[in-house]
Order: sequence, then C-alpha cells, then structure tokens
Amino acid sequence: IVTAAHCTVGDATNRWRIRVGSTWANSGGVVHNVNANIIHPSFNRNTLDNDIAILRSPTTFSFNNNVRAASIAGSNYNLGDNQAIWAAGWGDTFQGSNQGSEQLRHVELRSINRNTCRNNYAVRGIGITDNMLCVGWSGGGRDACQGDS
Repeated sequence: IVTAAHCTVGDATNRWRIRVGSTWANSGGVVHNVNANIIHPSFNRNTLDNDIAILRSPTTFSFNNNVRAASIAGSNYNLGDNQAIWAAGWGDTFQGSNQGSEQLRHVELRSINRNTCRNNYAVRGIGITDNMLCVGWSGGGRDACQGDS
C-alpha cells in the first residue's frame, strides 16, 4: 500500500492496519496487519520532500470487484498543467474540524504549473521540489484536507 511518509514515520509497525474492500473507514472489507513500513530513504520531515512510504502486509489480498490494484505513473511521466487529478480519503470535510469522514470521499482537482506553485509558496517560505505535485482548484472551495494523506 502506498501512503504518505509523514503519516507513518516513527510509528511502530504494529500500530497500522490495512482495510481493503470497503469505502468505510472502520467497517467492512478485510483487515490486514502490517509487517513493514518502508519510508523513502530521502524523506525529509522538514520539507516533506519524498513524502512517500510503502506499507507491506504479511498476508495476500484477494482481488475482486471491491479490491483491485491501482496503476501508478512511471518515473518518466510528465503531468501537464491543468490536468484533472482525483484525490480521495477519509480526512476532514472542512478545515479545522478534526473529524475525519467515516465514508470515503473524493474530489476532482487540477494540476498547477510548478513554477506558479513555487512562486505562490515561496512567499510563505515553503519550498516546492521536483518530487512534489501541485494541485488545487483555482476558485478554492475544494481540496484534500487533514487526514486524507
């Protein structure tokens, strides 16, 4: 399972479980234990560069109509500007609520030009690296939120 390194770094492996085959956060599907949390070797907690990890399970997943492997873009894939991007998660449904959603939710966003993104974040003292994607919605009002990563 691919996840964000900032979510799992420093945690004991047995703290995590993988639920497959359900769109509900706490019910349905099949729950698998985790036996490895592989953090990208160049992950940087301060900048969030290389913010990616893999959770491995000692048990196999049974693929069916509700459990399928996702496709991942290759290393040479170039994401163009203003392309449709779908974000999904069980995170907060509005900023500051600190109450994740029990039902999986999704939102369509758009890719943002990297230089535009760098300039927008530079004024806040935040660096955007070549290992990061910039996505959002030009008019605001929709985005991923805390707990979606």
